[in-house]
Amino acid sequence: MNRNALNWNKVFVIVLILVVVIVGILVYQKKTKQPEMIKIGAILPLTGPNAQWGIPPKKGAQLAVDEINGKGGIEGKLARLIPEDTQCDPQKGVSAFRKITADKSIKVVLGGVCSSVTLAVAPLAERGKILLISPASTNPKISNAGDYIFRVIPSDALRGKVFAEFLFKKGIQKVAILYVNNDGGRGNRDAFEKKFTELGGKVVIEESYEQDATDVRTQLTKIKNSDAEAVVVVSYLGDTPIVMKQAKELGLGKPLYFQTEAVEDPNVLKAAGSAAEGVVYILPAPPQGEAYEKFKEKYKEKYGKDPELFAAEAYDAINLIADAIRANGGVIDADRIKEYLYNVKNYQGASGIITFDQNGDVLKPMAIKKIVNGKPKLISIIMPEEG
Repeated sequence: MNRNALNWNKVFVIVLILVVVIVGILVYQKKTKQPEMIKIGAILPLTGPNAQWGIPPKKGAQLAVDEINGKGGIEGKLARLIPEDTQCDPQKGVSAFRKITADKSIKVVLGGVCSSVTLAVAPLAERGKILLISPASTNPKISNAGDYIFRVIPSDALRGKVFAEFLFKKGIQKVAILYVNNDGGRGNRDAFEKKFTELGGKVVIEESYEQDATDVRTQLTKIKNSDAEAVVVVSYLGDTPIVMKQAKELGLGKPLYFQTEAVEDPNVLKAAGSAAEGVVYILPAPPQGEAYEKFKEKYKEKYGKDPELFAAEAYDAINLIADAIRANGGVIDADRIKEYLYNVKNYQGASGIITFDQNGDVLKPMAIKKIVNGKPKLISIIMPEEG
C-alpha cells in the first residue's frame, strides 16, 4: 500500500471519528434539551397588610402548575408561574404587570386581587391583547373593563343586590354605609345602595376612610349620631378588625353588616377578638363537591392547612388556562384562550361551578354568615338571578 493510500485512510478514520462525535453531541443535546416553557404571570399582593389575600391564590396557582407539570405539562410543555408583588396598590400593580409582560412570550396573567389593581391594569392588558383573569376582584366596573378581562369570582353587582335584599327583608329600612375609599369599596357601596334604594330603603349617611387608615372613630361617631338602624361596612383585611374594635369602644349600638370576605379570615377574627361577635357578612358560598374535596386534600398535603380565601379560585383559573392552551394544540394565543373561556359552561371547579357570561363574569351562590362564639356560622345560601 502506498503512502497516499495510507494518508487517505487516516483522513477517513479522522472524519469518521468526527462524524460519530458530532452525532453523539447532537443526540445528547436532543435528549437533554429542556421542554419549551409556558409562562403565566401573576400580579398579587405578596407583602403588606393585604398579603393575606395574595399569598393563598399564589399557593393555589402554584399547586395547579405543579400538578400540570407532574402530568407531563401542557402538550409536552412545562408551565411556570411568574409572580410579582402589587401590595394592592394600583401603581405597583401597573409596574408589576409591565415587568411581567416585558417578556413577550407571556400572554396570560393571573390577577389582580384588589379591584383597584385590576382596573388599573385592564387597559394595558386590553391594548396588549394579554388575557387577565382575576381570582378575587369584584368591582362591577370590571364587567366592562375589556374583552380580555375575566374573573372567577362574582361581581359586587350580585353581592350588593343579594345583601340589600337580605337586609330589607329583615325589616331594616335605614342604613349607614362605611367604606374603604378605593375602587373595591366604592363599587361595593354603589351596588348595595342601588338595590337597597330600589327596594324602598334609605341610606341616611355615608362615610369613607383611606385604605391604610388606623382610626375610624370620627366616621363611626357620625354614624352613631344618625338614625341609621344598621351599618353596612365595606372593608379590607387590615381595617376590618379596626372597625369592629372601635365600634365596640364607642358603644355604636348599631349592628354591623360587612359586605366583604375579610371577616372570614381567621387572622381578622383573632385581631378583632370579642368585637367580632354578632357581626353578619356576605361572601361567595363555600364550594362543595368532589372537585373541591380533592383540591382541599392536595392543598393541605402541600401547605399543611386548609385552603384560604381565593386559593381555589386561582387554582381553577390556572387549570382553565391550561385547558384552553391544550385545546389550541399547545399554542399560547390570547385570542384563542379568550374564545375558549367565553365558551366554558358548567365547569366543575374547586371554587364551584364556573360559567362565563359575555362580560367574562361568573354567577355563583352567595352565603350569609354570622360570627357566633368567635366562629363563622352559616345563616343562608342564596342563588342570585342575573339582571
